[in-house]
Amino acid sequence: MKISNFFAAVFTFIIMLSCVVHGQNVSAILVYDGKVHNYEAEEIKIKIDGQYIEQFGNMIPVILDGRTLVPLRSVFETLGAEVSWDSSKREASVEYEGKKAVVSIDEKEGFVDGKSFIMDVPAKIINDSTMIPIRAIAEGLGLFVGWNNSSREVSINTPEYEDKLNTEKEEKKSEKITILWDQVTNKDASNTAEKRKVINGLDVISPTWFSLSDDNGNISDIASIDYVNWAHAQGYEVWALFSNDFNKSRTHNVLSSPEKRTKVINTILSLAQKYNLDGINIDFESVAVEDGEYYLQFIKEITPALKENNLVVSVDMYIPTKYTAHYKMADVGKIVDYVIIMAYDEHWSTSPESGSVASIGWVDTAMKNACELVENDKLIMGVPFYTRRWAEETSNGQTKVSSVSMKMQEAFDILAENNAQIVWNEECGQYYGEYTTDNVVRKIWLEDEKSIEEKMKVAQKYGVKGIAAWKRGHERDSVWDVINNYF
Repeated sequence: MKISNFFAAVFTFIIMLSCVVHGQNVSAILVYDGKVHNYEAEEIKIKIDGQYIEQFGNMIPVILDGRTLVPLRSVFETLGAEVSWDSSKREASVEYEGKKAVVSIDEKEGFVDGKSFIMDVPAKIINDSTMIPIRAIAEGLGLFVGWNNSSREVSINTPEYEDKLNTEKEEKKSEKITILWDQVTNKDASNTAEKRKVINGLDVISPTWFSLSDDNGNISDIASIDYVNWAHAQGYEVWALFSNDFNKSRTHNVLSSPEKRTKVINTILSLAQKYNLDGINIDFESVAVEDGEYYLQFIKEITPALKENNLVVSVDMYIPTKYTAHYKMADVGKIVDYVIIMAYDEHWSTSPESGSVASIGWVDTAMKNACELVENDKLIMGVPFYTRRWAEETSNGQTKVSSVSMKMQEAFDILAENNAQIVWNEECGQYYGEYTTDNVVRKIWLEDEKSIEEKMKVAQKYGVKGIAAWKRGHERDSVWDVINNYF
């Protein structure tokens, strides 16, 4: 079928695309919904089975209302599909591998072999081209769709090519580990719908279930066997996190007592058996300098007990500095299975100055120093899925600094709402934006797909065993596509 027939009667007039590409920037005039729109954005590329589409006819991929729309005909004819257009119904159909998909202009509902599916935004006629949000229709036809925000690329893969990539990915991973901490605050929170969201490529999930609850060595328990069963069904291991509740005095009172240490160890073993756990992640923070020896002794006692019960033992550690030397990272690394370096909070919640949560140079130095203390195949690098919005308020020559933690998308949205200019900071390896409201300067060093990729390169550089991310639900879904390219 000729392209001219496909687009007949769509508009009573034709305005051809005016498009100029400057490197990765695109300027275009778009006609849709009866109006002319100026469009400026970074160029979007489309790959099918690893090969870029070079020509899109008179329309390019665009992002409208936060969703990527692609030219239906260019994409599906490249895949070898048959595309047809019914002008009376304003309806496009695609036949591919024995399946037929139908979408109607300005309708969010589409159909594959008569079965309904819903698109985030409706199909549209833009510059005489049928533009669609690709994921829903392509996945309905048995294809695989991905989005890399860092490179601004849509990938569409056939099942055969996806199998090839998965095989290569498994070989590349070579038993690498990806861990996600899941902050849980009560028993009911373990079983919400959000906790059932599947994450592709994840190996281990670590819910924050156990903590020292008093000075006598009792342990609070908010775990869920249903959560564990669900995680195992997805192929995840569960390494429940056990913390000291970041309480210095409580930590001293428990760890300084051999009897209380034994009580803690026996309780943890009982809980691990009760919930069918695969491992324990020990997260003792704010340990006093004078309690460093007690902490090491505790690690020496609990680790063999856990290993005898086929449990993986991992320990969370601050980055190595003279202020954290009492944690005795080198000694701990010889005992446990894995040491997880919390390579974030470079500028912490109450920091006296604004700054990045994890600038790339700071992360690189932290991992370099950690590798000098612990074998790299025992090291796991912690990465942040969060950032902070800093507020700097100056009065009488004095500047008061405060901050609030934010999810990735939340931080982007607030910068956009305040028309802040977002620029890439090469030194930090992050995008940065700031704005002023009520004479208060607000600054954000963003975490996103690109900054996380820079951190993945550091992890790869030092050959560490894997990565661990804090925390679940703060990331954008596409971040996992980046992580899965490395681990």
